[in-house]
Amino acid sequence: MSRDFRSRPIDRRTAVSILAASMVAGCGDSGIKSTGTGTDDAASSAQPARSDVPLRILIAGSLLSGGRSADGQSVAESIRVAWSMTQEQPLKIDVFDGPVSAGSVSDESAGESHASDFATEMLLADVAIAPQSYLGEIRAQDAAVRFNQELLKDYQTRYGKPFPAVANGLGDYGGNTWGIAVGAKLPALLALDSQVECDSWAAYHAWVEQLDGKAAEPLARGWAGSSFLNRCASSFTRRWLFNRATMKPEIDSDDYVAALEQLAATAKLYPAAAMTPGQIWHAIRRGELAGGIGYEVPDAVNGAESDQRSEDGREEFEVSVFDCPRETETDQLWLGPQTPLACLSSGCRQTSASKQFIGWLSGGERISTVRQQIGLFSQTRTAPGNDASPSGSPYSRWLAERLQTLQVTRGLMLPGADRYYGALDRQVLRCLAGEQSAAEALADAAAQWDTITDELGRDQQAVAWKRTLGFGG
Repeated sequence: MSRDFRSRPIDRRTAVSILAASMVAGCGDSGIKSTGTGTDDAASSAQPARSDVPLRILIAGSLLSGGRSADGQSVAESIRVAWSMTQEQPLKIDVFDGPVSAGSVSDESAGESHASDFATEMLLADVAIAPQSYLGEIRAQDAAVRFNQELLKDYQTRYGKPFPAVANGLGDYGGNTWGIAVGAKLPALLALDSQVECDSWAAYHAWVEQLDGKAAEPLARGWAGSSFLNRCASSFTRRWLFNRATMKPEIDSDDYVAALEQLAATAKLYPAAAMTPGQIWHAIRRGELAGGIGYEVPDAVNGAESDQRSEDGREEFEVSVFDCPRETETDQLWLGPQTPLACLSSGCRQTSASKQFIGWLSGGERISTVRQQIGLFSQTRTAPGNDASPSGSPYSRWLAERLQTLQVTRGLMLPGADRYYGALDRQVLRCLAGEQSAAEALADAAAQWDTITDELGRDQQAVAWKRTLGFGG
């Protein structure tokens, strides 16, 4: 007896995968081949891409100020307008609704991750812009193709040399480049005082005490775990996140517990309302805070509040920018899970135009107007042939100097990374709320990490962790 398959609906992910498989056209894993000749098509990216078919762009909503597609309309328009000033290729931009929070972490430790759904959706796009924490999942689903050295050199010639920290720490997975950084914002010590010295987190705590509660650190949901890891990365170098051989979590060890205890003690001095890096920046500019940890976010991202302040003629203060405390012998940077990467989809149908668009995003003409609309976007390259001192705001100048650092502490980029981050973020918040001690919170986080690892496959995750650290293929 025949079977009627029409009565069995398929889920959206399966439907997208089937459709994407039928649309894949020429984006090979061996170097983004688009000509069928077996050679890279980097030269074609220098030619104007003209087509009546829009280039399909997918952006993770978690990279936008509010994390929802409603916040993506002005962003999409700013990208389209800036791109149209230099190219005639039309764009179709979709925003993938991910986590509600400003960070890129999952709300639940169990179940499928937002990264997994995003990787499925990007198979229907030409270019995807995603947080770096999605990279392992994107790679696991073969949703992106790698950038070969010839194309990377072409980008360098046309758009400038990547800052050392960007070249060493972003877009690389298993020794290959799968994403091009379009932002690399680092947390900085911000202050109204132009003379601040905090060479340790204990010194930072003492400084915050002097500010009488007018300081903050990014501890909003989706940011607390990243702030915690920023402290860990600048405090010690041993036992980083997992045991490489067994994939047993290291985050419940003494070094991590001490770092969380220190964070919890300082957090008691902060205002009750938890804030994001951008909110902290603007609160200092308005004089509501005297200092803290955060980074510059353009006024346009801050929205109506900044517009109202300008109309009222209220004073805005100059923010001084300093390095975060560092207690390690080696200078190393923490680039959080939200750091944005542009990837070429394995379902792309316009490879040459896609490569051109990605290069433009990383440093092309008029891209500064786009950076004014997306708080996580920033300069990632030196201007071509420009060896002069960096210009711009104090934060921009500081960032360009800090990104000269060679050593970058690797975050989670293995499959399910957003689930791991989500579990850690929740436990850090529970500790800060006084619901658990630092040791209890991190013991629970480690147990949740073990569960996630077992669900995804311990052997596979061990391989993925080695790829995150730069080993393997």
